[in-house]
Amino acid sequence: MPPLPEAPGIYLWQQDGRIVYVGQTHTTLSKRLGATGYSLITPYNTLAREPGRTNGGQQTNCHVNALANLALAAGRRLTIWYRITRADDARSEEARWMAAYGRPDWNRRYEQYLVS
Repeated sequence: MPPLPEAPGIYLWQQDGRIVYVGQTHTTLSKRLGATGYSLITPYNTLAREPGRTNGGQQTNCHVNALANLALAAGRRLTIWYRITRADDARSEEARWMAAYGRPDWNRRYEQYLVS
């Protein structure tokens, strides 16, 4: 993978040209999409968030990593596109992309965008 920006942003994954996942990060794209993001599954990633706590694992890493590995094992082509945004704009930009492209198959949080 080429070097990724040290800036927040939004990103989408395509499988054989079809959008399958839309996401955003308030941290950096290099952290979220790089070697310590989706590609790394640690025991912490598998921890469920407990009610009333703001920490918990990044279960999305496990979910998307598993789907990406299945796709690649089946000979599919994965492409990741990204766009740099301000951290404060990342969530609204993700919602705009979700509205524009419809519900991607790999996204699990889509229902939050149905409420205006």
